[in-house]
Amino acid sequence: MSKPILKTSHISSKLGAEESFVYLARSLELKKKGVDVISFGIGQPDFQPPPHVIEYAKQAMDSGFNGYGPSLGMPELREAVSDFINEEYGVDVKPEEVAITAGAKAAIFIGMLALLEPGDEVIIPDPAYPLYESVARFIGANIIFLRLHRGNNYKIRYEDVERLVTNRTRMIVLNYPENPVGSTMDQRDVEALVDLAYKKNFVIVSDEIYDHFVYEGKHFSTLQTPYWRDVVYYVNGFSKTFGMTGWRLGYVVANRDLISKLSVIANNMYSCPVTFAQIAAAKALQDGLEWFKPILNQYRKRRDLIHRHLGSIKGVHVFKPEGAFYIFPDFTEIIKAKGLKDERELADRLLEEKGVVVLPGTAFSKDAGKGHLRFAFAVREEDIEKGIERIKSWLES
Repeated sequence: MSKPILKTSHISSKLGAEESFVYLARSLELKKKGVDVISFGIGQPDFQPPPHVIEYAKQAMDSGFNGYGPSLGMPELREAVSDFINEEYGVDVKPEEVAITAGAKAAIFIGMLALLEPGDEVIIPDPAYPLYESVARFIGANIIFLRLHRGNNYKIRYEDVERLVTNRTRMIVLNYPENPVGSTMDQRDVEALVDLAYKKNFVIVSDEIYDHFVYEGKHFSTLQTPYWRDVVYYVNGFSKTFGMTGWRLGYVVANRDLISKLSVIANNMYSCPVTFAQIAAAKALQDGLEWFKPILNQYRKRRDLIHRHLGSIKGVHVFKPEGAFYIFPDFTEIIKAKGLKDERELADRLLEEKGVVVLPGTAFSKDAGKGHLRFAFAVREEDIEKGIERIKSWLES
């Protein structure tokens, strides 16, 4: 028998699948079989984009915005992003310092591709969104994990990062509010880390896509620091705050020299972001976020509700999220008491036996997720209560 021709490459095997989509597929199969599934799995807002934004997209299509556009994005949206950020944070971002991408994932991918060489050291939080590790490994970088833990409320602290920095450090990845934990960063740590990056000559990739899902206080951005043009690669997008997950629009803010170099990578990878969606997004930014305030209040109530219910389960340790829409309880005691192998067996059993989708904590980077489950509380309050009751009944059975 001849060897298979369609054999995948070694380099492609370095990329890992995002497990939230794996569990999404499994839950859809159960729904087809008639199972009533409650999903705390994929991190997708349960609200639609505002009606006026959908109308803007229709108008843009009717006006002829259906063809290719510039690889770095439509001028209208690059300018709208810079205006929006400047008003939000009191900074002075220029349109030529903005690139529009086919989702925030693409922004991270092309940024790491542009900035990293094989052998470079990259500091990544653990736990963290799995894309960061996946892309770094694909490029051939050496990953240094920054362990987040319950003792400091899973926060990224300057002192913890500083201890990991060497003369081989090329990049640190920040994500705050953080997926999967829901912690955020204090202004003091943000400023100190940007200052350290400037002094030690490394890059900060700052994924701030959950910046408007902050439940107490206000988000402090890396773009509010003096040296951001020298060391910061800022990532954001429209999937979370605007509920536009399927529109695939993200954006980057960085110094103009780097932005111009991203154009070639973007051109080779996806040609350009969707044009009519960009026109709609530009108008959406110009309209502001007054409509989002009741949504944030609703998500705060959900945060409080799921935290209270999970905290009532004996043996569960749970940190109250400061932002995003995730909660990351520690079920280690329960896993041991029930004689389960690990958090993956717990997640699988809850899905198959109770129709409740949660993600195993080890789907998020290295070791810190052991014994944990991630819940996305982008679901109705009644489903939160029903889902936690199902978990309790399974634990008591």
